[in-house]
Amino acid sequence: MTTAYAVAICNNQPLADTPDKYAYDKLKANGRINFVTFHQSYGYEDFIEGIKPTVDERGNVSYSVASGVFKKFCDEARYESGNVVFIVDEINRGNISKIFGELITLIEDNKRGELYATLPYSHESFTVPKNVYLLGTMNTADRSIALIDTALRRRFSFVEMPPRPELLGTVDGVNLRAMLETLNTRIETLLDREHAIGHAYFIKCRTIADVAAVFRDKVIPLLQEYFFDDYEQIRLVLGEKFIRREPLPTLGDIDGKFRYTIDVAAFDDPTNYALC
Repeated sequence: MTTAYAVAICNNQPLADTPDKYAYDKLKANGRINFVTFHQSYGYEDFIEGIKPTVDERGNVSYSVASGVFKKFCDEARYESGNVVFIVDEINRGNISKIFGELITLIEDNKRGELYATLPYSHESFTVPKNVYLLGTMNTADRSIALIDTALRRRFSFVEMPPRPELLGTVDGVNLRAMLETLNTRIETLLDREHAIGHAYFIKCRTIADVAAVFRDKVIPLLQEYFFDDYEQIRLVLGEKFIRREPLPTLGDIDGKFRYTIDVAAFDDPTNYALC
């Protein structure tokens, strides 16, 4: 959906559910869409500007002010007649105050193209053009969302993108839509709706082998993280087919303990995905 929003904004058109991927790729190739991912080491120097070293052929080191990716994007946007979109993936994982600096004020709607700030390294006068749109993405199940900067919350509109199981069909006898709906109903019952599994995990599945790979390599590790390796909880979500449970031998007064193992062979049986 992020690509759909980006294409719609650039083309100044209503949001389309299934945007033409070629349109997104073309806009990105033409410099009207850019994409970065925030992480804990990402900083102001990467995003706006900073002093960076260069080494010549003799090994001599010199330092100069270099523009960051967002400043370059804004500088180029001034020459664009239409809208442009800058996408920040995992926006909640970055140190917002450190990365944005004075931009936290400049990105406000009523200050774009009106309010200028003097940048600390180049001493240039800088503003965010009115035709620049910022799209930030985040996973609501991510614990770091609670730490997102309050100033950033006030400057963005938040749009929830829930799972869309209706986009999924049947693959080798596996009703992906019904399966995902069942998974998320159980997860919401045991945890909350913020931990729902997205349809994107299964959107490219074409065979039972694809579905098995997603379950084995993505869904089960995700549930292990959600439930802190509490396999009894995981069995409540997946049913009893994928997670085997066998009692451990009684040791003194200790009983009622179980050994849990993942049944790899169960992934190849389409009937198991009914999650009974």
